[in-house]
Amino acid sequence: MSKGIKNKNDKKKINPDTNVKPVVKAKGNTVNGFSDGYLFRMSYAPKIEEASSVFQMLPVFFFTAVIVMITRLHSYVRPMNQFFWNNGENNLTDFFSYYKMLAILVCAAVALIFLLYRLFIQAFYIKKSYAYIPMILYMVLVLLSYFYSDYKLFALWGWNDRFEGTLPLLGYMILLFFVINTVNSEKNVKWLVYVLAAVSTLLGLLGLTQALNHDFFRTTIGKKLITPSWFWDQLDSLNFTFQNKEIYQTVYNINYVSFYLTLLLPLFGLLFIHSVMRGKNESLYKKLLWGALFALTLFNLIGSASSSGLMGMACVVILALIVLNKNILVWKKPVIMLLLITVAIGGVSYQRWASELSNAVDGVTGVQTENQIKEHKVYHKLDYMETIKNDVKIGYNGEALIFTTYPDDPASITIKDSEGNLIGLTAVEDSENTFRIDDERYDWITISPAVDENKNHYIYIRTDERDWPFLISEAGIKYLNGVKKLVDLVKVPAVGWENNQSFGTGRGYIWSRTIPMLKDTVILGHGADTYCIAYPHNDYVGKYNSGSFTSIMNIVVDKPHNMYLGYMIGTGIISVVALLILWGIYLVQSFMIYRRRNYSDFLSYAGAGIFLGIFGFLVSALVNDSSVSVMPMFYGLLGTGIAINIILKGHINH
Repeated sequence: MSKGIKNKNDKKKINPDTNVKPVVKAKGNTVNGFSDGYLFRMSYAPKIEEASSVFQMLPVFFFTAVIVMITRLHSYVRPMNQFFWNNGENNLTDFFSYYKMLAILVCAAVALIFLLYRLFIQAFYIKKSYAYIPMILYMVLVLLSYFYSDYKLFALWGWNDRFEGTLPLLGYMILLFFVINTVNSEKNVKWLVYVLAAVSTLLGLLGLTQALNHDFFRTTIGKKLITPSWFWDQLDSLNFTFQNKEIYQTVYNINYVSFYLTLLLPLFGLLFIHSVMRGKNESLYKKLLWGALFALTLFNLIGSASSSGLMGMACVVILALIVLNKNILVWKKPVIMLLLITVAIGGVSYQRWASELSNAVDGVTGVQTENQIKEHKVYHKLDYMETIKNDVKIGYNGEALIFTTYPDDPASITIKDSEGNLIGLTAVEDSENTFRIDDERYDWITISPAVDENKNHYIYIRTDERDWPFLISEAGIKYLNGVKKLVDLVKVPAVGWENNQSFGTGRGYIWSRTIPMLKDTVILGHGADTYCIAYPHNDYVGKYNSGSFTSIMNIVVDKPHNMYLGYMIGTGIISVVALLILWGIYLVQSFMIYRRRNYSDFLSYAGAGIFLGIFGFLVSALVNDSSVSVMPMFYGLLGTGIAINIILKGHINH
């Protein structure tokens, strides 16, 4: 190989065997009206608006648009018998998450291969963006939370039915980086939008079949498509737990349907406006298609019967009025058309959104119907219930009632109040072996001794119409929960929603128990997607008092119904701060760009639609959870939005 020679002008060594200069840091030069926009760039790397090939865009298409569709039966084994709140079943099945998780990992691996191909064979470049700093910080904290987790299996792959562990979270960041540095032009954005439109049409039609009680996944063909051939002789046993006419599409939870559709509805609405505003330059069928897709998406969002999507869209409308302001008057014709479509869809789906909205308002205000009150049957809310050695301590109205048992003499029991005064018992008429507390403060509590077939002695404490069984043993008194596991009861810390535990369909109760958990996850979390393990499942009294979970006290709280709280528990508060900085950089930048645009080009409409969708999604995330069903589309569109902003910022004239 020839030795390098010096160039007199730049005094850098140049290898005569290659025409590619070393990677250098861009200095913000402007060429042909565009900023170079690169952090690193080889001399023959594409310009900022030079389209990537379809081949290079394949991971972007698949990650952003296709993964959401994947639905397939998967059987797996997890060591669940270690948890006292689980029924001990280790053999589990999944339809909606496992293969989506695998697809994310495969897509991330392919993206890395493409990046290596660019580095060593093609021409490597990295666009300028402050987003990389919080992305790197977030990835470091996700990894550290995994390494210090006590439950590495779950932290690596994610919780049952969710599969959003350490690997998928890292995959999100890899693919976000790839999307930012692959979407280079209007052509690339159009390709992605058309793929999204095609997928959304298929999912929208699937949702329509579910809303009309002709769910495609309940047909023989539908069942065969989502199960392996060895299962086909058992198709009759396959029945999803979704109620009739619920729209769940392919995302496992009806809440997730409205969640991810908040990303798409503003985008399709803005593209419809763009199509109409082009006048004769746009074919009529394209205008009709965008309008029909907007209507179909809106119907699915409303038909999912989830108020979280409606909340997100309400905030989107407010932001749109601020950002688009005078442009809305210019777009009067297409905007009126969208309003008419919205009114028509709202009228068709009135029974769905009206009842859901009413329930949501009641949930926020704490109003309960008479039927709900009768169903809950809790007239005396307990402060706590605690087991200490041989004692059961019940807190009520600021005082305590203490039951002391004697393992050597199980038939004996001593009852005292918080001041140590003995309290007697009175036999309950017409009830054998049941006694009422002989004190007007607690005369709604009864106790009944019992013996099982193995000669184990129990005491049943009854509050209102709820029985609390406790085993009397040499190891101390233990509560027997609904899955027949013995549990110690403790005072579970709670913050907020004291008078409205039913807020947001039980979210008030869940959040009030989650917030105290944050003191342990300021720097690092318990491991990605380990919220279910960290949650205090022995808070049976809290569920009893909640109203929402009174009749289902053994329900497993596996997610917080708040994306931010879930991440804080899994990967730490600082990791969420990093994400907020990442998202905040994009939102602030987008706000500054789109409130000043004259909207004369496709990228402006698409960029504004993505911006509004990302904002609506992040608002809906206050009452929704992250999942492998929705986050690929979110990060794919976020990366596309950042790439569009880089292109638009390069224009001299706005």
